[in-house]
Amino acid sequence: MKFYIVTPTFRALSWLQRCVRSVADQAGAGVEIHHHVQDGGSDDGTAEWLQQWQEEQSGRAGYVFTYQSCRDAGMYDAINRAWALLPDDADVTAHLNSDEQYEPGALQGVAEAMQKNPSAEVALGTYIIVDAESRYICHRRPIMPHKWSSQTVCEIITCSCFLRADVFRQHGIRFNARWRAIADVVFYRDLVNAGPRFLVLPELVTGTFTVTGANLAWTETSRREWEELCREMPWYVRKRHGFAYRWCNLNRRLQDARCAAPQHYAVYMPNEEARRTMTIKNPTCVWGLRTQGET
Repeated sequence: MKFYIVTPTFRALSWLQRCVRSVADQAGAGVEIHHHVQDGGSDDGTAEWLQQWQEEQSGRAGYVFTYQSCRDAGMYDAINRAWALLPDDADVTAHLNSDEQYEPGALQGVAEAMQKNPSAEVALGTYIIVDAESRYICHRRPIMPHKWSSQTVCEIITCSCFLRADVFRQHGIRFNARWRAIADVVFYRDLVNAGPRFLVLPELVTGTFTVTGANLAWTETSRREWEELCREMPWYVRKRHGFAYRWCNLNRRLQDARCAAPQHYAVYMPNEEARRTMTIKNPTCVWGLRTQGET
């Protein structure tokens, strides 16, 4: 199965290097990878590193790496530009932000699950939330998205979502670059509304999401855009947001109760060539009850 993974980046070289390595080491039996990085014209050495990495990986079996470095209109515009280059022979596509990483064997797990479930069009896995030092905060299980709840609650996250390429082309859903911070909410809402067949994989940990302290979701821009988006919703959709949020969290907890708790994860750290395995002392699906990892 051939994966086309896109990564937007801008002045995030240290994060990007770890992200790229976490994609590259997925290539293997049954998994071919084309990873494309769309850089917004960084001036921190990103373009130079991308060129060096591309040259080093040239000719590697099962792995293709490409990039572009040019000005864009923001992260979501960068993702759309990268998706415009979607190869005709890609089977599955996804996007992975530069401060996220795939877990070992994630793409092989997705490939096997989608091969066993040929009618599935979108696969959702579990992800682990870590802090800027890659210490464990909590984990989140995937739940089956619903049209009514997805209107205000983003039930899907990038590092755990994989789309069949032919279905992705068919629906033609892309990020609306009008939104600078909350385009994820709108994109996944539109995806769910399109009615694809979802495959939920709660036992498969696909990636880590990093709370860096600079995530767009917690910015003033995000707050303003959320208020603007709410004004565009029917009153009854706004009214049920609190219920939808609690309903989704309850379903995540019920999903977690049916699964074995994750015991460890493995991530790339700054200036390290190999992954570092982190042990989870007290696994929890509840954000706020933080347990730090150990090497």
